[in-house]
Amino acid sequence: MERPDYYGSRPGRANGFMSKKSVLLIRLLELLRESPGMTAAQIGAELGRSERTVYRYIQDLATELDTDVVFEDGYRLSGDARLTPINFTPEEVLAIKMALEATPLRKTQPLARSAGSALRKVETTMSGIARKHSEQARGKVYLAPSTPTPVQLKENLLPDIEGALLAEETLRLRYWSAEAPQPSDREFDPYALVFRSRHWYLLGYCHTRKQVLQLRLDRVLSATPSGRNFARPKDFSVEHFYKNSWEVMTGDPVRVEILFDASVARRIKETQRHPTQQVVDHKDGSVIFSAEVAGLEEIGRWVLTFAGNAKVLQPPEFVEWMTAKARELASIYLAAPGGAASAPAGASGSSHPQAGRPGKATP
Repeated sequence: MERPDYYGSRPGRANGFMSKKSVLLIRLLELLRESPGMTAAQIGAELGRSERTVYRYIQDLATELDTDVVFEDGYRLSGDARLTPINFTPEEVLAIKMALEATPLRKTQPLARSAGSALRKVETTMSGIARKHSEQARGKVYLAPSTPTPVQLKENLLPDIEGALLAEETLRLRYWSAEAPQPSDREFDPYALVFRSRHWYLLGYCHTRKQVLQLRLDRVLSATPSGRNFARPKDFSVEHFYKNSWEVMTGDPVRVEILFDASVARRIKETQRHPTQQVVDHKDGSVIFSAEVAGLEEIGRWVLTFAGNAKVLQPPEFVEWMTAKARELASIYLAAPGGAASAPAGASGSSHPQAGRPGKATP
């Protein structure tokens, strides 16, 4: 499959998909619509271009985009060329804003800049009512699926990865895993780009490991297109890759059973935390939560948040591990100044399970 010509790894390309000139022509259209009557000097200042270039771009609007510009007390779009506002409903405005202002985008550069630019472009085409609704919603409604770590991705990384994803082209990656003392080189067939549990991940086939796995995007130091194509397996899906994961760990599923007392039972029942979960009520108000999960480290962190209100029942290795952790925690807190008197109630039963079977973490 030939690599498309509109990716950022191509010389002279910008923003990953469009040429710099195309971006500037669109911005020129926005300026003429938002602020009719601007002079060439004012337009040039906004675009970062000379007046001579502005004159040429105005001519290009007519020849390349079939858009006429007239000079009447400054430059403005002709009557036939003005953009017609899009009649978004208030619900559609809210959905667009929530998607583009979601924390995974706001906390990741250069995605944050692109999302902000896209939202401004959408807002310029809104009708008056929709635009007012958008302004009223600013800072009041937003989507935060988790708390992502602010990330500044390497320059040109996303355009090259996006291009390889769509063209199904093998990448040469420089990657620094959490456990490795230094970066390593590998060839990688990218299948999908996913935001999950506070981080961006690149899923695909690793030619070094000889398996499909996930790489944390902020650990990718460089990505270079190889010029070789691959065929993504037709049966691959992101949902199937994570089907047993509690968060991001993969591996063989393990059935877990956890008893939660009546004080937290409602919280357990009202949220779907895993596609395989089942919750069984007891007469005393307690519940037993069960699920088939890959590895125990991540679900263990969750159990920890319930302290003495949760007790692991199955599997045996999980119970043993929890017992060991409870002893470790008790020794820490009982050895603190004040001893047992200063330890919180139920501290000896506190738990922080991390691994029964370790599962597969991010390499």
